[in-house]
Amino acid sequence: MKIAIFGLGLIGGSIGRATLKKTSHEVFGTDLVKENIIKAKLLNAINGELTDEILSDCDLVILSAYPDASIKIMQDILPKLKKGATVIDTCGTKRKIVSAMKVLKDKYPDVDFLGVHPMAGREFSGISHATQGLFENAYVILTPFYSDIRLLTKVRNFFVELGAAGVEVASAEKHDTMISYTSQLAHVLSSCYIKNELSSSYTGFSAGSFRDMTRVAKLNPTMWTELCIENRDNLSEQIQDLIDNLEKFKSALDDNDEERLFRLFEEGTIKKARADELMKERKKNERS
Repeated sequence: MKIAIFGLGLIGGSIGRATLKKTSHEVFGTDLVKENIIKAKLLNAINGELTDEILSDCDLVILSAYPDASIKIMQDILPKLKKGATVIDTCGTKRKIVSAMKVLKDKYPDVDFLGVHPMAGREFSGISHATQGLFENAYVILTPFYSDIRLLTKVRNFFVELGAAGVEVASAEKHDTMISYTSQLAHVLSSCYIKNELSSSYTGFSAGSFRDMTRVAKLNPTMWTELCIENRDNLSEQIQDLIDNLEKFKSALDDNDEERLFRLFEEGTIKKARADELMKERKKNERS
C-alpha cells in the first residue's frame, strides 16, 4: 500500500515511523514547514517527499493537521486522487470534519472517507518527538458516516499493524461528547491546577500526584484552542459538572462536615473501582 501523510508532526510523524518499522507499506509525506520534511526523512518517517504525481497513486491518504487545515487540504487534493483511494484524518474532534467528508463524498463517490482518532499522544509536539511505538496498545476511534465493512476493516487492520490494541466505532456526535470528558476536560483541569501560586514550590512535597495532575498542562495552545472551541458545547457541560462536584467538596469543608466529606470521597472510590472493572471486563471479552 502506498500512503500519503499531510502534516508531519507528532501524530503524522509517528504514523510514518511506525509504518516503515512494522509494515511493508511505502510512506510519502509533506508539511508546510519544509524543515519537517527533512527531519521526517532523517527519522525514517517517510520514504520521500509527497508530490502530486505520487499522490495520484496513493491508496491511503492521512490528514494529520488541525481540523480546519485538514478540511482545506482535503478539498484541495480530492481531484488528484485515484478511484478507490481512502481518505482519513487524525483530528481530536470529529463533527466538523466528518460533516465536510459527507459533502465531499457526494462530489467524489469513488473515494472512501473515514474519521479516525488515534487515542495516543505525548506532552511534546512536533516531528522531533515522533516515535515508532506511539500507537502500541492504544485504541483508535473510527467515526464512519456510511456503512462499509470493507473500509472499516482496511483502516482497522492498518492501525493494528502499527500496534494498536483495537478500535472503537462511534458516531461523530458520540465521539465529541466522550472526548470532551476523557480528554479535553482533563487538559482544562490540568491547566487550571498548575496556575495555583504554590505550583512553583512543589519540589519535595509531592509523591507523584502533582506530576500526574499537571502532565497534560504542557500542551500545544494553538491546537487545543481550536479543538476546544470546536467542541465548546460538550466541553462547557463537562466543566459545569466538574464545578458542581467541586462545590460539593467546598461546601462540606466550609461546614466542617466530616460525614458528608467521607461520602463524597467514598462515592469517587466506588466510581473509580467500577470504571476499572468495566475496562477489565471489556479487555477480557476482546481476548476471548
